Amino acid sequence: MARAGARELGRAAERATRRAAKKGEPWTDRAARAGYVARGLVYLLFGGFALAAAAGMGGRPTDPTGALAELVRLPAGRIALAMVALGLLVHAGFRGVLVVTGEPRPEGGRWRRIAMRVRDGFAACVYAGLAFTAAAIAVGRHGRAPAGQDEQTRHLSARLLAAPFGRPILVAVAVGLGIAAVIYIVEAFGRDRARERLRVEKMTARQRTLVATLARVAYVARAVVLAGIGYFLARGAIDRAPHETRGPAGALRAVWQLPHGGLLLAMVAAGLIAFGVHGLLEARWRRLFGR
Repeated sequence: MARAGARELGRAAERATRRAAKKGEPWTDRAARAGYVARGLVYLLFGGFALAAAAGMGGRPTDPTGALAELVRLPAGRIALAMVALGLLVHAGFRGVLVVTGEPRPEGGRWRRIAMRVRDGFAACVYAGLAFTAAAIAVGRHGRAPAGQDEQTRHLSARLLAAPFGRPILVAVAVGLGIAAVIYIVEAFGRDRARERLRVEKMTARQRTLVATLARVAYVARAVVLAGIGYFLARGAIDRAPHETRGPAGALRAVWQLPHGGLLLAMVAAGLIAFGVHGLLEARWRRLFGR
């Protein structure tokens, strides 16, 4: 009885959210697409700094936070960063809406739909955090040297390892990242599901091929980054050494230190840039609120 009531409540929330989104059109549509533009720009910066490092143009691979911190140094950088922060916050809100409504045209069974909602919920949290970080940098309240995600990862790992059952929790997080990396690899080489998320009926054959290729390259790059973070989290948990854990920048530097690391880093960086371009294209063709 309670389960049936919860399902009915969930359906009512989904219907109410969809009605609210449609009532606000076209502004909700424009805002959601602007969020994808902001996400795309972040990954273009993220991958661009990694590619510059791989090409020997100076600097080291950074993470999205570090890339945003560099943006503020450009002319009108604070204004641009504030706009990116707003776009990321809007994108986080859109992903939060998808947690309630579900993807417009989900394929597969019940468990896949649940997994997609979990993924959207995780993404909403990540992009909301990145939006607030970008806003703090834009207004100069993130300290003189913004803490990178490597430092944040080590700090959180240390706190977690000091807590009861913290070690298995950290291992579970590492395993979860590894599973996410495997899922990305499967998506990269599996069936193209663009029809679920994109308005392919409005695209030419060449555009569909371009978007599908960018998505496959991007998924491989994201899998490498997630697998690297998961590996270092697992190593830090097993050794009880939080200083061994790393975030995205640390994972990219680990790739850089491998044999032929410059070439490997350039390939991963190209994938991250591809994800950024894919985000810009999603801003145009993404299915929104059932359309």
